[in-house]
Amino acid sequence: MACGERTLRTRWLGLSLVALVLGGVGGCGGGGGSKTLYAVGLGSPNVTILTVLSSGALTFTNSVGTGSAPDAIAIDPQLRFAYVVDSADGIGPGGVSQYVLNRNSGSLAVATLPAIAGGTTSPSTPIETGVGPAAIAIDSTGTFVFVANTGAISSNNPVCILTPSVCVPSISVYTIDPTGGALTEVKQPTTTPPTLNCMPNQPIPCPLPLPPSAVPSALAITGSMLLVANSGAGSVSAYPFNSGGALDSTKVVTTTIGGSPSAMSIDPSGKLLFITDPVASTVAAFSIGSSGQLTAVGAPLAAGTTPVSVRLHPTGKFLYTANQGSNNVSAFSIGSSGALTKLSDTPVAPGTSPSYVTTDSSGSFLFVANSGSNNISVFSIDSGGALKPVTGSPFGPPVVVIVNPIALASID
Repeated sequence: MACGERTLRTRWLGLSLVALVLGGVGGCGGGGGSKTLYAVGLGSPNVTILTVLSSGALTFTNSVGTGSAPDAIAIDPQLRFAYVVDSADGIGPGGVSQYVLNRNSGSLAVATLPAIAGGTTSPSTPIETGVGPAAIAIDSTGTFVFVANTGAISSNNPVCILTPSVCVPSISVYTIDPTGGALTEVKQPTTTPPTLNCMPNQPIPCPLPLPPSAVPSALAITGSMLLVANSGAGSVSAYPFNSGGALDSTKVVTTTIGGSPSAMSIDPSGKLLFITDPVASTVAAFSIGSSGQLTAVGAPLAAGTTPVSVRLHPTGKFLYTANQGSNNVSAFSIGSSGALTKLSDTPVAPGTSPSYVTTDSSGSFLFVANSGSNNISVFSIDSGGALKPVTGSPFGPPVVVIVNPIALASID
């Protein structure tokens, strides 16, 4: 399983004009020191950095500027760098902001571009993606960043109006500079004319085009295989990628699972995949075959209404969903085969319109971004997976000042 696994969740309840534009992220564990939580919101052009006290309570540390409509954040497995996806809110194609992470303080600084011919380095600027980026994933080696592009944020997107051919679903891939953290796009091989999916003046070929009906709604990585949930097609596609980051569309394996798959999470072994369906309000388990094919493990279980985010406990024993429509969080135990059983003391209530869930690396706390009430809930997790709100939860102003929180990441 990749520590940089990322999921997407649906922007329901008026957050977008597109029915299934999704995004999100989880956190990776690290060495000693205090816990840090990072939060981004569609209405806040910054990354909010919070310290997690031993009790689970949150305190504000600082914030750094980012794009106009951030909707996903990812941290590389070595805890060196952080990346924030900016959906551009329908104004342009979107981009990824790049940061260097200080493990001791949790602070973020703008990543630097590699020096040219022995010169000095310079700050990076957001790197362009395809149109409507909504999810991000990083492989377990911290070498590649993958971004899912939905193809459009709204029908009024001027980029789509001026250049309709670029507004197709796609996957962008970037390499990470191990020194300064800056990203460089991997030019993807494609059998279609490269200009069909490239922005003006962008290197070609650009992102890997997906079928128009796909609408990528979540990303997850196991080994050297990228899993893409296609909400529009009711399927999950597995793309192998090589040592250079090129996706092999000739060897893609697609499993039709039906419904509208949105958020995904892989267990620590990399052999089990869990997927939420916000339309059917269910969560389902699948085993992952060697070539990426999926096999259902039992029948889907009812979650709350509109589950838009899913997160595994670091032990792989428990699963949590953020149910945006019913304003609660569901908890499940996971059997040895991957079969799910709902815990008896679930669901629990966070704030309004929970949009994302993640845990710390030890599995002591569950963090919930509440996009409707503009705050963050924190629950302690006991040995049986049960949730209990920590004192002071949910945390809003003045501790957390963020509009439409929609993605979280944590480090220890």
